[in-house]
Amino acid sequence: MMSPMQTILGQWLFSLKQYISMSLFLSSPERLPCNRYCTGLTILTYYLLCLGLVDEERGFAELAAHLTLELGLLALFVYTGLRWKKSMARFQQTFSALVGVNMIVTLASILLYRIDTGYENPLENPLFYLLLLWNLAVMSLIFKRALDIPVHLSAMIAFNYYVVYQFILIWFYW
Repeated sequence: MMSPMQTILGQWLFSLKQYISMSLFLSSPERLPCNRYCTGLTILTYYLLCLGLVDEERGFAELAAHLTLELGLLALFVYTGLRWKKSMARFQQTFSALVGVNMIVTLASILLYRIDTGYENPLENPLFYLLLLWNLAVMSLIFKRALDIPVHLSAMIAFNYYVVYQFILIWFYW
């Protein structure tokens, strides 16, 4: 018989596999276990992953604030969309999917950030924009499947999430 902790870790490892599959457009949120502990472990892992981005310019407190903002906005967008569609039962899986996929894309960006590409500013690197488009496309797919809406509407939601997030970050630094 498995202990509850083994069950949670097993479900979380399955979730990680699904996050990677979703990042490659091969899966959808309904395949994730509906377990708040798995979502909590994903969020904890995401915060620990931010340690890979700490450098002379950005400390962990700043990165954690950005991540907290990102998670809050994701939760708000998911809540609003699912409330609009009257399907709040999908919240746990949809939020977990978005957090997990963003975590996978962040891992890819950390690997890209750590590789010396010859660009002093990461915003000058064309791969940065490819990662951004990839992330928005995956988020759009998750919104499409979770909210059962057309692709163009889910793409608009993902893009609006990104724009709101960027405006809040600009406001942060103003």
